[in-house]
Amino acid sequence: MLTGIYDHAHAFNYNMKQLLAGLVLMIAVKSHAQMVEYFAGDKRTGIDIMWFKNFQNKQKAKTAFLYFSRNRASVSYKQGSAAMGSTNAVSYNFKNGLGLVTVASFVNAGFVPKAGVQYYRQSGNFMFFGWLVSDIKKQGNVDLFGLFRYQPTVSENWRGLLQMELFPVYQPSSELWNIIERVRLGAKYRAWSRGLMMDFQQTGKNNFIGTSNLGAFIRYEF
Repeated sequence: MLTGIYDHAHAFNYNMKQLLAGLVLMIAVKSHAQMVEYFAGDKRTGIDIMWFKNFQNKQKAKTAFLYFSRNRASVSYKQGSAAMGSTNAVSYNFKNGLGLVTVASFVNAGFVPKAGVQYYRQSGNFMFFGWLVSDIKKQGNVDLFGLFRYQPTVSENWRGLLQMELFPVYQPSSELWNIIERVRLGAKYRAWSRGLMMDFQQTGKNNFIGTSNLGAFIRYEF
């Protein structure tokens, strides 16, 4: 029994070192992030860094080119190595919100280039960002990503927060699906947000195996 407890503690400490190393690298690279979130669930803990930015012309005005960066790292409390992922995308967006996008994903398995179409719309307290892309590499995986955020005004300093994500990935060669859903529900006071977090994942072909990570989050927006 003591050996098992030691093994779990050793695995968690090792994974936490991996996570911290990844976080140092991510924060160093994304020092101008627009959103930094720490989450702690019943199975995993980690950090999420996000950045939107329109390229500017010589007159410092926004152009139709948009840069999106998303970096996540998490670690299991018990077993398994740290999971890290970095997604960087450059898109050209038309006035109706549609755009053409190229995506570079860096995950535990390596580098994956992608290309496809994107839709981005932000108006007042509402924002939607998503794309449909396919791997340029021979695997040909198809990704559908959507992020919805609504922050209704409650008072001068307070807002509500509802954020939902859907991220299904289809692998044609094996006909396997990997589907991720993330929900954040809470309140925002000035630049700080906090509340409940719910992450779900289903993997399979006909019969899906599901996992969940339920807990709380705290977020700072620059």
